[in-house]
Amino acid sequence: MAAVKLPRLRLPASPVENSLEGRAFVFSGFAVSVLAIALYGQDYVVPAVGLATTALGHVISYRGRMLKRTFRGQVVLASLVFGALAYFLADSVLAIFGGVLPQANFAIALVAVTSFDLKTRRNCYSSLWISLAILYLAAVYAWDYVFGVLVALWAAYLAGFWMATHLRRMEAKLNAPPAALGTLVLGALAAGVVGFVLIPQPGASAPTPLVVSLPNFVSFKGQLENPALPLVQISGDPSGATGSIDLHFRGRLGDTPVMYVRTGAPAYWRGLVFDTYRDGSWTSSNRSFVTLQPYVPARLLPPAPPHNLGTFVQVFRVLRPLPGVISAAYPIQSLYAPVSALREDAYGTFHTPDVLKPGQTYSVVSFLPNLSADELRKDTFAGGAAGQAPEYLDAGGLSAQARSLAIQAVAGHTDNQFDTVMALTNYLQGNFQYSQQLGHVPAGRDPVDWFLFDVKIGYCEQFATAEALMLRSLGIPARLATGYSTGQYDSVLNQATVREQDAHAWVEVWFPNHGWVPVDPSPGFSALAATQFPNRWAAGGVARLIPRLELGAPLAAIGSFGILGVIPPAVAIALLLVIVWAWLRKRHWRGRVRARPGESELLQLYELVQRRLGRRRAPPETPLEYRHIIRSTLSPPPPGGGLGTGAMPLDSLLEEITEAVNEGVYAGRWPDPKAVRELSNRLS
Repeated sequence: MAAVKLPRLRLPASPVENSLEGRAFVFSGFAVSVLAIALYGQDYVVPAVGLATTALGHVISYRGRMLKRTFRGQVVLASLVFGALAYFLADSVLAIFGGVLPQANFAIALVAVTSFDLKTRRNCYSSLWISLAILYLAAVYAWDYVFGVLVALWAAYLAGFWMATHLRRMEAKLNAPPAALGTLVLGALAAGVVGFVLIPQPGASAPTPLVVSLPNFVSFKGQLENPALPLVQISGDPSGATGSIDLHFRGRLGDTPVMYVRTGAPAYWRGLVFDTYRDGSWTSSNRSFVTLQPYVPARLLPPAPPHNLGTFVQVFRVLRPLPGVISAAYPIQSLYAPVSALREDAYGTFHTPDVLKPGQTYSVVSFLPNLSADELRKDTFAGGAAGQAPEYLDAGGLSAQARSLAIQAVAGHTDNQFDTVMALTNYLQGNFQYSQQLGHVPAGRDPVDWFLFDVKIGYCEQFATAEALMLRSLGIPARLATGYSTGQYDSVLNQATVREQDAHAWVEVWFPNHGWVPVDPSPGFSALAATQFPNRWAAGGVARLIPRLELGAPLAAIGSFGILGVIPPAVAIALLLVIVWAWLRKRHWRGRVRARPGESELLQLYELVQRRLGRRRAPPETPLEYRHIIRSTLSPPPPGGGLGTGAMPLDSLLEEITEAVNEGVYAGRWPDPKAVRELSNRLS
């Protein structure tokens, strides 16, 4: 049995790109991506050098586009590519060059190196796609609407390159009627706006976190300490480590942003947890911890809450030096932080070896538990709190007068634990005032009693402390949680700006079937501080997919650009309309008179002959004019057939096909399909 020889699969040859305008669009697209890295990644050296080198490379490659590639040149090019790869590995693993955006810098170096060998149209498209990857990496650091302008510019340059290359092939100028072009752009923008607003946002789950920041190679030293955070007092330790919250006084908190949080759902960003209250101060009784790798998968964390509503990603970008505490929405499904290792304390909080520096990002995937009132009412009353640590029921710091107030506040609402907790929470919110400008607690006075019975005005720590101790006095386990409230949440960008003054304290209450549930007794905040996906249209819905680098993510990134996000979809729609229009025109539009026998076959053969000749007929040229130009450019055929393949030269075949096309178009006499096949056989 004879062996079957499989055909070799290879891409068709790409034509040499002769369009100077097209190459200018390619370079401009790369320049936009580099500008995005400089603006949002705050990295300047490699982008500046890469941009200058790429400009030189474009000039050299355009001048030598018709020259044949040499073996020596290819070896040099490959060596430079491997050099760029070596830089990436050295900076990623060892941070030799500072560890600043190594992925983007590697892509910039790759574009710069290959710019010296941009001969074909496929090479130019490859350069554009790499610049798109650079723009995507910048999107991880872009946290405002202006980034949408850069994306729109890049899309316009892509469209410009596509137009320039096709017009160059037809030997036409890069020009278009202003009225038609304006109508196309405005129509595409309108369609983009309608789709952007009216398409409902699909739900999504997040399998893994991933960020761009590189590891900080500082290692842990000594025991785990609670770092200095807002609301948490600073000790004399050089690292700012402390383990207490003192309610007797509070520092002033400014309006300075401390971090951005890109998230699909606004939440409380929990940091430290405290369980022991004595003499007006909270401390943590359990100082144990476990050391983990920077990426903590789901298998190393508690199982998913029952009946949870899914998962969502948060990406935190640090804006000012922050203590090494991973703030996040809880419960956590998985996380990744740019550090050498993580430590998880007994309360589930993750700590880093060193401070978090401006520009660093970390990513967390959290569950969205079902904490609706109906769901929580199903939990049985936790009186006695079997299995709970005694610290969570210790109300020893609460006065008898405050205990009596707790019983009074929940009277008539003791059928289930949820109603009891909400009754006390609503009582505190409705009968006391919230202020961040309160003075110090007088010497000798208990902070809780001073708050409840003297001034009846307090800040979040006093509200949370009063509720936690009063719940404990009623037999309900509770503890104090600190961190940040949601901040200023933008539902279009899917992003929260968290400031110093958003530092917050609240209560976590133990529900047997749901774990620790956040409850906020401070006036002006939601009593049941449960995370929820906001109800919205598609305007910014897919922004939470940005942290994950996966297939299709560049398209998902468009959703994070706010109202300016309509521009990239509009450009894409415009390109799609042009492609559909061209296809319909080529197919002679549905509904028109069907092609006569032999018509389509002859026209396809005519196109094939034009490709063989290396020049297509321009729109203004008639078939006779095209044949005349081809005759004047072709050299006389050498003996034995010359220009043709087989027995018939291409110029003679073109003459016969031209006559047949003219007869069909002007006289309606199209050749028989069999006759067209005979002509096609002569060509092959």
